[in-house]
Amino acid sequence: MALPSSVGRIFSLCKKFQNILTVSSATKLQHSALSFDKCRVGLYGGTSLPAFPLSLSANYVSCRNLHTTISRRGLDEFFDFPENRGETTVKSGAPWTAKQLRTKSNEDLHKLWYVLLKEKNMLLTLEQEAKRQRLQMPSPERIRKVERSMIRLETVVNERETALRLLQTGQEKGRPGAWRKNKFGYVYWYRFKEYAIPWYMNTRYKRKQFYTPKFVEPHIRLRIEKHLREKARKKRLQRETDKKLKELFPHMKVAAS
Repeated sequence: MALPSSVGRIFSLCKKFQNILTVSSATKLQHSALSFDKCRVGLYGGTSLPAFPLSLSANYVSCRNLHTTISRRGLDEFFDFPENRGETTVKSGAPWTAKQLRTKSNEDLHKLWYVLLKEKNMLLTLEQEAKRQRLQMPSPERIRKVERSMIRLETVVNERETALRLLQTGQEKGRPGAWRKNKFGYVYWYRFKEYAIPWYMNTRYKRKQFYTPKFVEPHIRLRIEKHLREKARKKRLQRETDKKLKELFPHMKVAAS
């Protein structure tokens, strides 16, 4: 009877010893990972940062290069520079042209977009503060310059995406489609959709009428005629208005119509 009890005690001692070895090895691995993280952070940043796990610290370090905010300014990024405060006019350059933006790389365009976005947020904050104080915003044309630059930058990026898509898929638009007519005679761009069944079995697709009936054609001609009459009427009114202004102000320069 003494043999089974001694075997049980030996088994329990082995299990405890195994648990101690597991805990000690896990602690050593954790300390080595933390020390390696500190070395990585020191090489990249040179500042004392909290010791995150290896995967988190690697992601954190790789994302640091995307920051565009100056740490020493903080919330002052939403306001103009101190030397420009109280001035009635602030000097600013011309907006970016599409020709200049086409010479930039995609990385430079990405950085420039966030720089313009920060400038726009700052100018909008300045405009709202001027409205609150019922004062004139210094050089309000800066907002329009930034907006024009952002519109042109987006146009250049869309041109590059369209060119790449034409080379890869042969489609000009991101979502393929075709020009089609509805039953009222209007031409519109129909974007293709994915269905789980063929088109000839899809009752929902067959309910769409991509044709114009014969009895609608006279109404299409009337609609075009109405549009042309309205266009001619606007031109006639513009000529009469220019003529009256020319009689009242002989030295006025009338824009060519």
